[in-house]
Amino acid sequence: MTQAIRMQFSATPGTLSQYARALLARGAGQRDIQMPDIEALLVGVKARPERVAAYASVCGFRTQTSLLPLTYPHVLAFPLHMELMLHKQFPLALMGLVHIRNEITQYRAIRQEEKLDIRCHFSGSTKTDKGLEFDIYTEITIGGEKVWESVSTNLARMRSTEAKGAKKERPPLASFATIERWTLHSNLGRRYARVSGDSNPIHLYALSAKLFGFKSHIAHGMWSKARTAAALQPLLHSDACRLTTEFKLPVFLPSAVELHYNLHETLSSDQPNNAGIDFELRSVRGEKVHMKGRIEKI
Repeated sequence: MTQAIRMQFSATPGTLSQYARALLARGAGQRDIQMPDIEALLVGVKARPERVAAYASVCGFRTQTSLLPLTYPHVLAFPLHMELMLHKQFPLALMGLVHIRNEITQYRAIRQEEKLDIRCHFSGSTKTDKGLEFDIYTEITIGGEKVWESVSTNLARMRSTEAKGAKKERPPLASFATIERWTLHSNLGRRYARVSGDSNPIHLYALSAKLFGFKSHIAHGMWSKARTAAALQPLLHSDACRLTTEFKLPVFLPSAVELHYNLHETLSSDQPNNAGIDFELRSVRGEKVHMKGRIEKI
């Protein structure tokens, strides 16, 4: 039995040095891949108002508020995610992993001046026809009260030994009542990297992205999620909510995309606990779905 590993940090690890380490990391090279029992903990984290304001500006949230944006705790936890995946017991190479799903649950609003305890660990893995999916679970507490949690699912692509089945037909696109268009400039990845710490080369420049097999640089999935939260959470009129997303296709930069969504009848005050909004982020022509999900009251 593998011994549990606990890493406690007195300060937030630096993401620039983490990416330098990631470029050299090759994974543990295990044949029978299992996620190790590793936990990363950071106690007493306090957001810096100037960084929160910069993040809010890039992602479309209100800047004149004392509350953390719904997705900002992910930024605080992200360096711990990196430390988990850079540990020598982690069996996969970090570069090349794909973030395919993310679920955030916020139980109450978080004020910027509050001190947060952040705990992250691997919480399961599944073999699929595309490779190995694994989850990183994050829990944020304040004085022992759980206020925020998330599950980030990543994919390590691997060749399947099983015969491929018939190619599935794409279902027809759903119809949505409301559409808003966003223009994404070429420097979006660099702007988001500065406010989030996520400096993966695939997001920064076309040349650096091509080194990893992309035709150009791509927008961060968590920027798309944050921008969607900024647009839709105010329509819920609730700080307590759950935002679930699937990242389907990359958004190449520069480009324009459209957020399609429906305001459900359950947004009525008669059924507040079921209120929710389904959405898809699509290409302007509408034939490509980059991200899909739902935000709902809890």
